[in-house]
Amino acid sequence: MIRVSARWRSIGAVIASVFAASLTFSICMPLLSLILEQRGTASWLIGLNNAAGPAGLLVATIFMPRIVEWLGTMYALYLGFVLMVVSMALLPVFDNVWAWFPLRFFLGIGTALHWVVSETWINTLADNRNRGRVMAVYVTALSAAYLAGLPVLLVVGTHGVLPFVIIVTILCVAVLPLVLARNLAPRISTQAGFGLLAAARRAPATMVAALVDGVVMGALFVFFLIYAGRQSFTEDQAIVLLMVMAAGNVMLQFPVGMLADRFDKRMLLIVFAFAISLFTIAFPFVLHHPWLLWPTLFVWGGIMGGIYTCGLAQIGQRFRASELAPANATFIFVYEFGHLVGPPAAGYAMGLWNPHGLIVFCATGGLLFALFATARHFLVRSRGT
Repeated sequence: MIRVSARWRSIGAVIASVFAASLTFSICMPLLSLILEQRGTASWLIGLNNAAGPAGLLVATIFMPRIVEWLGTMYALYLGFVLMVVSMALLPVFDNVWAWFPLRFFLGIGTALHWVVSETWINTLADNRNRGRVMAVYVTALSAAYLAGLPVLLVVGTHGVLPFVIIVTILCVAVLPLVLARNLAPRISTQAGFGLLAAARRAPATMVAALVDGVVMGALFVFFLIYAGRQSFTEDQAIVLLMVMAAGNVMLQFPVGMLADRFDKRMLLIVFAFAISLFTIAFPFVLHHPWLLWPTLFVWGGIMGGIYTCGLAQIGQRFRASELAPANATFIFVYEFGHLVGPPAAGYAMGLWNPHGLIVFCATGGLLFALFATARHFLVRSRGT
């Protein structure tokens, strides 16, 4: 049995690594979108290019439990970092939208290795008394990395190789906490015959929540800055708006985790889904009223992160230790499938109604999940399960 102090050191090492790795993507995703927008690339092609990373992640996630069991926890993480570093380093070398497709695909594979192992590692060490809060700290680290990356992008800009050098450097630093904690890494084993489909059948509402969250977050990550730019905001002003949303994501996750430890997580997911639709619809109407815009962005960001926090806590509660790797892989698979289909669909929606198709698309996704989860909740309650 791992000691309490060692348990928290182990969790801390993973969270530190996740923060550093996520910081790179908080710079990379808007950076590449802005570079393509500056070159006059069509919205649908920007969305499709951004979908290459999730495509690689999806392919890798299908085989992830077997890969982790074959390589072991640490070697799986090391392989993920190698793929991420090499892919990032080659992006400015092969500076062409078509060359970026395979590079972002391999970047997605590396991300999958790091992501699945990290979340399974943390969920293995958390318990049901504090799982919501532990997952909230984890998601806070993800969100804080995104918030921290935006000022870096604001300072270094989107021209030249400097942003890519910074990303690669941070990735190299991100592996160090895991190297120091390698003796505390849990052995991640999987139950024979329990795969992604079995996990999805066990908790369908949680997996659909991850899907919708991925669709909305993916669409906004790619197109938020472009949407604001088409609404007469400068690039710097748009980045500041995104920072306000990211700040809400950071600061509201621990309160969300406390709620998840106290109340029914399924009901919280329903409430958050309805709230996403409401705040998305409100966004265009408050866009040019700062005293309404900033609170709207702050809470909107917190709610979107809250869906991920509640979903992770639900995974840890519903699945046994031997089922956690496939369950986490399934959760990430459907989340990233949302990232895969969200940007191209949102780009198409913006083409149909420029630029408000993005708003209609995101609000509709949140509403559809809310209705599905509500129906599922009452069905489960009627069965007494």
